[in-house]
Amino acid sequence: MHTLLRSFLPACLIFLIGSCAVQDHFPPQETNPCRIRLRLSDLNYRSLQPGETVTVGQQVTGWNEGLFFVRDIQQINGVSYAIGWKDETYRIGAEESNTSYEYDAQGRVIKTVNRLKRPTANFTYEYTYTSPTQIDVKDTPDYFHYPVPPSYHKTYTLNSQGMVIDSNVTYDAEGYVIRRGPYTYTIENGNLVRADEGGNITTYEYDLTKPNPVPDPVTFFGKSDRNLRTDMHAIIPGVQIEFDLKYIYDSAGRLKYQIRMHKYADDPRIRLLINGYEWECPQ
Repeated sequence: MHTLLRSFLPACLIFLIGSCAVQDHFPPQETNPCRIRLRLSDLNYRSLQPGETVTVGQQVTGWNEGLFFVRDIQQINGVSYAIGWKDETYRIGAEESNTSYEYDAQGRVIKTVNRLKRPTANFTYEYTYTSPTQIDVKDTPDYFHYPVPPSYHKTYTLNSQGMVIDSNVTYDAEGYVIRRGPYTYTIENGNLVRADEGGNITTYEYDLTKPNPVPDPVTFFGKSDRNLRTDMHAIIPGVQIEFDLKYIYDSAGRLKYQIRMHKYADDPRIRLLINGYEWECPQ
């Protein structure tokens, strides 16, 4: 059953960790005017033992036995962790994937590039805002099979909320997704509190006094959570697991790392999943 759970976690990760955490490093106090430029997924790390000395720039062995260069050292729940990636190529690919974002002068996202490590592929989406009720999307999946990858074009019509009209998707009155295909989602106070996805159920809790520090720049497929997610429980038939969720911010109050911590019943080691963020701020 733990094998089942381990296979489930990566699949749900991208969706689930989008706004995780308990803030223990100076959370932002107001809406952040800056925009996400790069999201690095699944950074490598090493937990440092008492007395172990590691410096930024040093090459060390990570939790997965792979070598990486230390880019940062952070305290998480009283334990020091070295965090980093193999080289600059891996910064643009992280350990698993990344997503970069570009914006127009009005702050609307005009291009996203999702780079995957496994399987190796780049997915580029370019957005053209042709009218208040229409968006044209150019989709270029690149599996590195051809010198020039093929592109596909699709036009989306938006409803009065600014959301894509899709017969497989249902929105609530505020524009939050409550159904996507066979899956259903429960929204309270502008936050996802329960996801029922084919018998796998995940529940979430929030601090309603704190804003979500990572709104999704691609806004027209459903709104992001309004508030700071503080807890998450995954329920699979026969298995339940609770995640400890944390944020770490930089000195300007921008999100630097999202961290999901958990451990398995048959393994006392604490597992981390660390996503990193880089930002751009309009002048």
